[in-house]
Amino acid sequence: MIEARGVEKWYPNGFHALRGVDLSVEQGEVVVIMGPSGSGKSTFLRTFNALEDFQKGSITVDGITLSDDLRHIDAIRREVGMVFQQFNLFPHLTVLDNLTLAPVLVRKLAKAEVQRRALELLERVGIAEQAHKYPGQLSGGQQQRVAIARSLCMEPRIMLFDEPTSALDPEMVQEVLEVMQGLARDGMTMVVVTHEVRFARQVAHRVVLMDDGEVVEMAPPERFFSNPQHPRSRQFLSQIS
Repeated sequence: MIEARGVEKWYPNGFHALRGVDLSVEQGEVVVIMGPSGSGKSTFLRTFNALEDFQKGSITVDGITLSDDLRHIDAIRREVGMVFQQFNLFPHLTVLDNLTLAPVLVRKLAKAEVQRRALELLERVGIAEQAHKYPGQLSGGQQQRVAIARSLCMEPRIMLFDEPTSALDPEMVQEVLEVMQGLARDGMTMVVVTHEVRFARQVAHRVVLMDDGEVVEMAPPERFFSNPQHPRSRQFLSQIS
């Protein structure tokens, strides 16, 4: 589903953010990317749907090779949902309207059908009763669940999560992780940037550690957490455990 090869990125100030990064993600696989702040993990994630550009290497998503061609970018973005640290909901729209806006405008789907699906998705993430409220009336955990449902309403084949629980109070984290665990059980292809060790242990097929713009180690969670091979991995895990 995702094939990244030799991805290099420099910022205009000369900072070398990504240094020849490789990653393959299979259909139905959950890959968790971890690493210290500034390691390049979020930058790398955002290259998959062209929210960040890159100067060298190649990225293919669901058979479409990313390029400057806007048609390719649009095609990839139609297949890839993304959930950010911040919820990015439209505050002046109800929860239901937040979910239905893009499918109606972008996919040109019938509003009645989109509303039916949106209500099903709100039920799936456990907040169907909030459909007619506004984002400001919801808790942070509820807003993030709305953001996940909004991405799912576009029927993506891949979901990207960029530290989706980092802006939440601790008691709200688990309710969001449970929604993500449900997606994983249903076979959604997912790439997740997070420091949530329990989620990575229970859900990930592979854990990737990035540092200084490079992949330092990649392994199944049972090996990554119990017997990391790289000294940088051992140091990182000692700091977050």
